[in-house]
Amino acid sequence: MMSEDPQPTSFHSMKTSPPIIALARRGFTLIELLVVIVIIAILVSLAVPAINSVMLKAQVLKIKTTMKDIQVAIGHYRTEYNRYPIDASSAGGESDLDPFLTDGNSEQTINILMSNVDTSGASTNMNPKQIKFLDLPLAKNNQFGIVDPSGGSNDGTPVQLVDNWGLPYKIALDTNYDNRVQNPDKSNADQTISSQAPEFLGQTTAIYSFGPDRTEFTKDDIVSWR
Repeated sequence: MMSEDPQPTSFHSMKTSPPIIALARRGFTLIELLVVIVIIAILVSLAVPAINSVMLKAQVLKIKTTMKDIQVAIGHYRTEYNRYPIDASSAGGESDLDPFLTDGNSEQTINILMSNVDTSGASTNMNPKQIKFLDLPLAKNNQFGIVDPSGGSNDGTPVQLVDNWGLPYKIALDTNYDNRVQNPDKSNADQTISSQAPEFLGQTTAIYSFGPDRTEFTKDDIVSWR
């Protein structure tokens, strides 16, 4: 007896289906990768300005808080000693003392408020009760805080108070005691600020930072009065 021939293989059954696993593992094409990169670049370009804006607002807030602390400390000092924390020969006269930097060179206001004074000279000690009216952090990388050449010895060595960009603040005081100081905004290069600024500020202390551009009297100055 002859065996039956096996069933012929159909043409369709000979076709092979695409490997499912191979399709699943297929990588991105070059065009798809470029599209993804472009999308990521667009998202980053949109996010960076927003992040920078948030960081700048945080820096401005820190500086304004520091300026407020200095104003309060000066007020407390005046209540205690009935004078400003500056060299005694600087006060008085018909005009206010010119605004000075917190670099420790012209006036040692920050030293006096922090009770970092040389106690050996009784006649020149501007904080004889050694009251600490102001407490500020040490600067990191010479930015935002106290730069102390003495290394913290608290021996009266002039210190500097710098802002986030490593520059000293500027302080204006009512040293002729008429309850006002000249408005630095009148010298601002931005006409939208200077044109609307009054000649005087009705306060006894005004403080400002030169801002991110590190230039005085420009739009980005950070000030205590507005």
